Amino acid sequence: MDLRWIKDPSFQFAAVGAALFALHGLFQTVSPGEGQEIVITQNRIQHLSNVFERGWQRPPGPDELQGLIDEYIREEVLYREAVKMGLDENDTVIRRRLRMKMEFLAKDLVDAIEPTDQVLEAYYSSNIEKYTVPSHYSFEQVFLDSGKRTEVAEDARLVLTKLTAGTDPQTLSDSNLLEFSYDNVSSERIDRLFGSDFSQQFLELETGQWAGPLTSAYGEHLVRISSYEPRHQADFTEIKADVLRDWQQAEQKNILQAQYETLRANYRIRVAAPTAGDAEGAQ
Repeated sequence: MDLRWIKDPSFQFAAVGAALFALHGLFQTVSPGEGQEIVITQNRIQHLSNVFERGWQRPPGPDELQGLIDEYIREEVLYREAVKMGLDENDTVIRRRLRMKMEFLAKDLVDAIEPTDQVLEAYYSSNIEKYTVPSHYSFEQVFLDSGKRTEVAEDARLVLTKLTAGTDPQTLSDSNLLEFSYDNVSSERIDRLFGSDFSQQFLELETGQWAGPLTSAYGEHLVRISSYEPRHQADFTEIKADVLRDWQQAEQKNILQAQYETLRANYRIRVAAPTAGDAEGAQ
């Protein structure tokens, strides 16, 4: 018997379609037309038109708009049928997308709220550490490589004498990847560049004078600070926009948690106790 027709793509597609149709029948509990209405409102049509215009920088023509409507109807029909068939169940991607949409509702709610200055000032005060500006320095540094110098402490004393006498500092520095001078750099950035707590040694230095040596993650340094701005609290009026953004994020988190706790109360949660094998696998 010639069975080559079984391998024909047209037959295979037809067979798959028939199988899906038969499977759909198992889930179909509503007769055609009963509870099956799809309404395309004027707001929906306007939304489709707006999306098209944002992408193409022009409104859709009549045929294009009809195509958008037809495509939306196709999507809605297939979406509803997929839900009836349970195709959305246990799908990680769909679950996460729906969770994100639920969380976006909370964000939209917060964005619609216009907090008063008193509310923002209260948030600013209760989170003052977040709005504290670290100290800033402008300085020059001469590097002494302790890995190559056998008497680095004595060398530092001699170099410091030359610096005080007016010798060009860049001619006295050992080769390194660090910059010779830094302008208005925060103490946090200094510590990232030179090593933890390096900027703490600056607190004992006088502005405008070479001093040291100061120890970093690289070696020893002679430093001259040219300007210094101490750590201080940022003025509320200057950072109000930042405070508003932070307040919105905090409120969104609070609303999401309250929403979750309210919804969770509607469910009876039962969690199976982990088996010994589960515990060993988690180690």
